[in-house]
Amino acid sequence: AWRFWSEGNVSEFVDPILRSTSSINEVERCMQMGLLCIQEDAATRPTMSTVVLMLGNSSLALPVPKAPAYSQIISTSAQSSPQLSSFPIASATP
Repeated sequence: AWRFWSEGNVSEFVDPILRSTSSINEVERCMQMGLLCIQEDAATRPTMSTVVLMLGNSSLALPVPKAPAYSQIISTSAQSSPQLSSFPIASATP
């Protein structure tokens, strides 16, 4: 989602079947809100009341989100060379 949003290719993120029935501007706004909600620094994430306000007021300007935090893990085994994997921190925490 971050890559598509930051590159301005929101329509590529949307399922082709939904492209004709969805407003790309609305999808882009929802993606931006979602990215704001997963910011690494909790102090920069919107509160739920702010999210409700953003959802209800399409003329309200939204802050520009920063790239989500990613974690890198190096795994090794006796039969292979080290491998570097990246995944969102949210998927690494319970």
